[in-house]
Amino acid sequence: MQKIFILAIVLFIVSCGGSDSNTSQNWDIDTSNMNPSENVGDWAIIHELSDPDRLNPITSSGASAGYIEGKMFESLVGMDKKTLLYTDPNLATDVAKVSDDHLVYEYNIRKDAYFSDGVPLDANNFIFYLKCIKNPFVDCAPLRNYFKDVKKAELINGDQYKLRITCTNPYFKMETMLNGLTAYPIHHYDPNNYMENITFDELEKMVAEMSSTDAKDFENLPAYKFAQEFNGKDMSRNPLGSGPYIFKEWSTDDKIVLERNPNYWAYKNGDLDENGYVEKFVHKVVKDYDAAIIGLKAGELDVIGLPMEKFMNQTNSKKITNNYTKELYNIPGYGYIGWNQKNPLFKSKMVRRAMTHLLDRKQIIETLFYNEAEICKSPIYFKREEFNNDIVPWPYDPKIAKQILAEEGWKDTDGDGILDKIINGKKEKFKFTVLSNNGNEVRKQIGLILAENCRKIGIEVDVQTLEWSIFLDQVSAQKFDAMILGWAMSTTEPDPYQIWHSSQAKGEGSNSISFINERVDELIELNRREYDSSKRIEYMMEFQEILHDEQPYTFIYVSKSNRLMHKRFQNANVYPFRPGYDPFEWWVPTSLHKYSAVN
Repeated sequence: MQKIFILAIVLFIVSCGGSDSNTSQNWDIDTSNMNPSENVGDWAIIHELSDPDRLNPITSSGASAGYIEGKMFESLVGMDKKTLLYTDPNLATDVAKVSDDHLVYEYNIRKDAYFSDGVPLDANNFIFYLKCIKNPFVDCAPLRNYFKDVKKAELINGDQYKLRITCTNPYFKMETMLNGLTAYPIHHYDPNNYMENITFDELEKMVAEMSSTDAKDFENLPAYKFAQEFNGKDMSRNPLGSGPYIFKEWSTDDKIVLERNPNYWAYKNGDLDENGYVEKFVHKVVKDYDAAIIGLKAGELDVIGLPMEKFMNQTNSKKITNNYTKELYNIPGYGYIGWNQKNPLFKSKMVRRAMTHLLDRKQIIETLFYNEAEICKSPIYFKREEFNNDIVPWPYDPKIAKQILAEEGWKDTDGDGILDKIINGKKEKFKFTVLSNNGNEVRKQIGLILAENCRKIGIEVDVQTLEWSIFLDQVSAQKFDAMILGWAMSTTEPDPYQIWHSSQAKGEGSNSISFINERVDELIELNRREYDSSKRIEYMMEFQEILHDEQPYTFIYVSKSNRLMHKRFQNANVYPFRPGYDPFEWWVPTSLHKYSAVN
């Protein structure tokens, strides 16, 4: 059963049951007659650059949180790793039964599944999940947009194992989104039963009222009280799901530990295939890549991805090559600089275009990615048929940038070396800060390259890095001038609503740069309602042309990802979806087990 879920220099030392991995042991043993289910055990120590912001699939943001949560939480239908389609029944016994008008979806929930604390699950747990998302006080604006057309979810004829979801409008990806509905234990996440008697109609009414009413007016509502607890630290650091792994420990800035659940419902059914053979996953936080490489050489990390420069130049010692596989592979994602259009500096598309002309993307690809990347043209995955390959990236050209800025009124009128302009009756200097996250040297270097190129034509740029969770908070609250980040690209049909629709510029949505364009909104909405793929391609082609013209982002690169993984792990395949692997497949022959079950 496949379950792909719908983003300190001092290292720790653990008890060992075998030889150290920095020796020259031969890891290439004959496993052809071995059964993974007979070799359960060992640990996988996975590097993390920082703590996730939360461990709650509804409210968390950032890829690392999703990778960890995916080991503990399960969805109705899983993704086939070859087709990348959501066709593998999981907590549902089959894929959805869909009405001809694409408005009604029905699922049969399996009767033998339960949460890791032994409490059985049923259709009510998915109804609860949808209510949480629809609750306007829950911190999940990026996720909520995908379910905006869900009108209600209910039991069919009172049967707790039959689920019906009714929508107000057709949406071409609705079945995919509903397949990813996650089983949430009501007894754990709503112990006070705040959400029990709240209807979907009432939640929808609250959404409408939120735009014109002060939040304090809702403080006595059960939905508000629920959200205060659900969004809080206790719930964010105490996850409980129905998956094969159980949350055991979160030591801030150190590690998150998940343990294999021997009572996982699928094991009891004899359905062990690809459901987890590793005894323990330890997501180890090391905030400095050089320190992480030291730990790698000492055999204290099992899985890591590195900046390309370090992957190419600092992982060639025998201590590493004798014990780790090194792989480069394509993962759909891109890096960008986002220009906050609430800042008067970046309201003009021509100024944003000038900023793109000031970034030498070829230099970045050559020096930071060793040519294992290409210039990003748009947010659509280049292997998708919707990708507009006719777009020609704006070239690096400081002269053109300076000319554009002069035409936009930016000149050094007082001779201090910094461009200035009268905005709203006041002379403003062209100064801004670009934010990124601690530990990501590639993003920091991009910021410094931009800053140096800007300095040469009279723009002052301050490059600042913040702790990951603080950085995400600043981005969500739109408290930045410019920021450097990345997005995953969809391997299936794209829906740009979450990031590019104007409605998502409010309420800490993912349109954090406040990009507002009526035609883009129209194209995105047409795309959502269209089931003819040829028409969707037309919409997406025009959408990409507008982004190229407007430059709300400076799209920088689409790069290859890399991975070093300890050679004792078997079946460590690479896949074209994030994070590039399925940890449920991994197993280690018993004779090669390194870590004991004793912490």
